[in-house]
Amino acid sequence: MGYAAEIEKKVLVLTDKQQCSSGTLDCLSEDGFSAVICDRLDRFETDCAQITPQLVLVDVGTSTLAIANVCTTVRNYFAGPLVVLADQAEELFQVLGLEMGADDYVVKPVSCTLLRARLRAVLRRRNAVVGDDAVIVIGDLAVDSGRREVRYCDKRVDLTSKEFDLMWYLACNARTILSRDQIYSALFGLEYNGIDRSIDIYISRLRGKLGDDASHPQMLKTVRGVGYLLGG
Repeated sequence: MGYAAEIEKKVLVLTDKQQCSSGTLDCLSEDGFSAVICDRLDRFETDCAQITPQLVLVDVGTSTLAIANVCTTVRNYFAGPLVVLADQAEELFQVLGLEMGADDYVVKPVSCTLLRARLRAVLRRRNAVVGDDAVIVIGDLAVDSGRREVRYCDKRVDLTSKEFDLMWYLACNARTILSRDQIYSALFGLEYNGIDRSIDIYISRLRGKLGDDASHPQMLKTVRGVGYLLGG
């Protein structure tokens, strides 16, 4: 059975660029994605409820404020995979998109083949994790893949979809040093290019949400020159 048959690949494309709408739809439909355009942010809640997408693709504006505003609004109504498609390759834009809740940040120009591969990777990770009912407990940390919920010291930790995927991968390999290459491959389904800093950003965000001191982390440690270690 092919991947297209494993899950529905309904994508809501949130954009303010009318000229890209038809091209984006054509690009996605060639690989079995069912894509719908939403060209007004104030209609996102309604469209999201009607369409119930598996993934939201954001292609809006050229400013950091536009990206931040849209990602924040989307996260108010949608907890699933969120991918930003943007013209800017600067680190500031990528960091902001990820900080505002995006699970992946794709820089244009990008080929249809690569874009679809990135979307499939995000959906595949989501589907794989949701399909597992395991709960992993590491000291005061509990990671529940069925509920996609993390609790630390009996308090719920609010995570984005990608943050949870990273936490689940780390928990599955607790007390094992994982290289950046391994983590990148697990999260994005791609070989690490040696430049992308998204893994460092996600690790930093997880530490912040766990209340782990960045200068002397106790739960999520950095092994200098090697990688990361959860659980000590």
